[in-house]
Amino acid sequence: MKRKVLGKGIAAIIANEPLGKNRLVDLDVDSIHPNPFQPRKAFAKNALQQLADSMREDGVIQPVVVYKRDGKYLLVVGERRWRAAQLLKWEKIPAVIKEFSDSDVMAKALIENIQREELNAMEIAEGIEALISQSGEGQQEAAERLGMHRATLANFLRLLRLPAPIKEAIIQGRLDQGHARALLALKNEGDMLAAAAQIMRKDLSVRQAEMLVKNYNGGGSKEKPGPDPDIVKMENRLTHSLATKVKLVCAKTGQGKVEIFFNSLAEFERLYAILSKEK
Repeated sequence: MKRKVLGKGIAAIIANEPLGKNRLVDLDVDSIHPNPFQPRKAFAKNALQQLADSMREDGVIQPVVVYKRDGKYLLVVGERRWRAAQLLKWEKIPAVIKEFSDSDVMAKALIENIQREELNAMEIAEGIEALISQSGEGQQEAAERLGMHRATLANFLRLLRLPAPIKEAIIQGRLDQGHARALLALKNEGDMLAAAAQIMRKDLSVRQAEMLVKNYNGGGSKEKPGPDPDIVKMENRLTHSLATKVKLVCAKTGQGKVEIFFNSLAEFERLYAILSKEK
């Protein structure tokens, strides 16, 4: 299912706006620096090479978007194009120079990456958290800026509560956001890690993961039945006869075991003598 387009996106950044102080120029590739607020953490080498090959043939269809801070040009949109230009050893790249606040830079970079479906769920969650922290906005304001429902934004932020190994599995694509949301219903980190391992090992669907989590939490089913009165009666008789705690474990198949407890070697020898009928 195609992801819903969020926010105003790249069109609102570069299209049909009065230029004013915003300028379209050819900038030195070496004069441009990565976006310090870039939510995307990894750039696949193969994909970059494919983009570079396309740019070699067709040029740059869209300019990169930059802003200036302390005499340096910093990217807002188009980091993959800029990196591909470096691979091609280009000296210049077309760029739109705009003025942005830091929170605007973070929001626009996040929107652009989400629209292009280049971020995993953890990168989106971390990007939203950074945007809220930088801008001082609440979840509702941040959601409106990104064109998200507040519930969607809140679900992304909940992923930040996951244990580090599960976050890494999401980044690697071994778990998706649906699996992660299911795991968040578990009550402790140990159960989360155990369930996540099982989901990955068995390649469970999201629905199967939800059922697995339900089992961890007791399944929402009726309370477990109490002990069988006949078993309890036999345990009591054996406890009285042997003068020590006895536990009977019986399966529905009829198989089971008898557990006899002792606290010292002397007590073990006493029980052994009774059971082996030694005098």
